Amino acid sequence: MAKKQTDKRSKGKTSAERGRPITRRKLLGTAGVAAVAAAASNLTIFSREAKAAKNLRVLTWAGYEERGVIQEFEDTHGVKVDFKTYVGEEQMLQFFNQSPPGTYDTIVLSPEYVRKLIAIDALDPFDPAQMPELANYHPNFRKIHHVQADGGMVWGITTRFSFYAMSYNTDEMSFEESKDWNSLFLPKFKERVGLFDWYLPNMGNASLAVHPNKENPYDLTDQQLQDVRSWLMKLRPQVNSIPPSSGAIVQQMINGDVTVAMVGDLDINLKLAGFDNFKATIPDQGGILWTEVAVLCKQSENKELALDWITYMSQPHIQAKLVYTKTFKARAPNLKIVEHWTDEQNQQMGYYPDPHNPGQMLVETHIAKSAVRDLPVQQPEQVWIDIFHEFKTGY
Repeated sequence: MAKKQTDKRSKGKTSAERGRPITRRKLLGTAGVAAVAAAASNLTIFSREAKAAKNLRVLTWAGYEERGVIQEFEDTHGVKVDFKTYVGEEQMLQFFNQSPPGTYDTIVLSPEYVRKLIAIDALDPFDPAQMPELANYHPNFRKIHHVQADGGMVWGITTRFSFYAMSYNTDEMSFEESKDWNSLFLPKFKERVGLFDWYLPNMGNASLAVHPNKENPYDLTDQQLQDVRSWLMKLRPQVNSIPPSSGAIVQQMINGDVTVAMVGDLDINLKLAGFDNFKATIPDQGGILWTEVAVLCKQSENKELALDWITYMSQPHIQAKLVYTKTFKARAPNLKIVEHWTDEQNQQMGYYPDPHNPGQMLVETHIAKSAVRDLPVQQPEQVWIDIFHEFKTGY
């Protein structure tokens, strides 16, 4: 039953100003924040046994190491999988660059950072035909441009994803209002809009608000980027606060201090907490989604085993566990996941018929309206970071 609301980089810079993507992985709510803090402070250290050729060594976000996710692979292959978890791709790059060559067999990372590993010749592409479950993926995840290699090869495949969308209180915002990013400018939402401190997803959504349905909202001319800057500066008076993590926004929404937030996972956590008056929508102009991909390390001595693990992670019954871990909840690109979840889980995660788009699930509607998060294409990252800093400070 729903609960009643009470009516919710360098010294001197924040992690968002450094462009470090740490906040979207922080679980929403106090339990989730604690879980991520534990992951950050108790990173898995490889044992001497992990150096043995039979062991698979994975550098990854949290969740993949949970026993329910990995046990079947270890039992089937008679091997041990050793995980080192990180919080944010800048930390991932640090771990990788400071480790001896061949330390890792595979890495799970955000696709926009794949190019950074390609640039240092750290990865080997592979044939997607080796991954039969791709046939059951949503089409948008079969060919993410970030990971396409020459000759029909790929640098990686998607393992899980979710959205940066419009999460809102249905008592104060209508579904029709939620379909337009410009609804954030309505007078009733003054100082009641929430967003967290990271430029990439927020500026990506702002880009789509100004340049609707653009295939890559991070590929902007200088003038187009200035138009996005103007939109953000107009939005600033509507914003309640810009906390470092989305967990704070959850509490603001529960308290009634924030009505609508540019963070699309919030509705899942609020529903799980017992609140049924929160939903999430991808506006008609489009929205940003994050995703993770599994890649093959060039200097791995266990490439065959690593490819077996990547194949394993593409299976629907494994993704059903991976995206519903204790760490946090996400979505699965393999649509066969519906056969491995309960009706309640399918409802929570949007894997049910979309009443507004017959013939497809709600999650498919959201995917079709979303663009994969990217790095700035035509400008240095610092240009975008500086604009977001200007937006935050108001000058």
